[in-house]
Amino acid sequence: MRHDGLCCTGESGPQLKDELIRRGFNPIRVRTVWDCFGHSGTGIVEFNRHWNGLNDALLFKKAYQEDGHGKKDWLSGGGAADSSLYAWLANTDDCYRAANYIGEYLGKMGDLKSISRFAEEEARKDHKLVVRLNVISENIQSRLRMLDEKISKTSIKLKCETEEKDKILHGYNQGVTL
Repeated sequence: MRHDGLCCTGESGPQLKDELIRRGFNPIRVRTVWDCFGHSGTGIVEFNRHWNGLNDALLFKKAYQEDGHGKKDWLSGGGAADSSLYAWLANTDDCYRAANYIGEYLGKMGDLKSISRFAEEEARKDHKLVVRLNVISENIQSRLRMLDEKISKTSIKLKCETEEKDKILHGYNQGVTL
């Protein structure tokens, strides 16, 4: 068990991911972290980068806090006597201020955001999607108008040719009966 404020894994990433899934969490990946001495005994649990993933991460954090295996419990020395997993959500201190390999890893690979920044990014993505869908819709509407025009022109032409055929047929029938 390490005493540098890190979550110990003891198992491989896929095994831990399977265990977390059995417990009802929805991680997309569990990365074990290695340092210059080998496996560090820590892992990083990743969740989807959308609102459902945030909800899953918050439930994950809450479950470990309620079990007495959250960050405060670890920092108060609870991990020294307990070999169970300790877990928490990474924050600025963990990602950018921690002078250890986890801090380095999260600083390079992590994507720490505030909820307001996350909401802004989601709103920006939604806006881009709406704009793209509007362009697609306008293109489809334009094609439909062009097809309507073609159908209308073809219908008029067909009507004129049918009338012409009827006149010719009528004239022929008039000439045959005489």
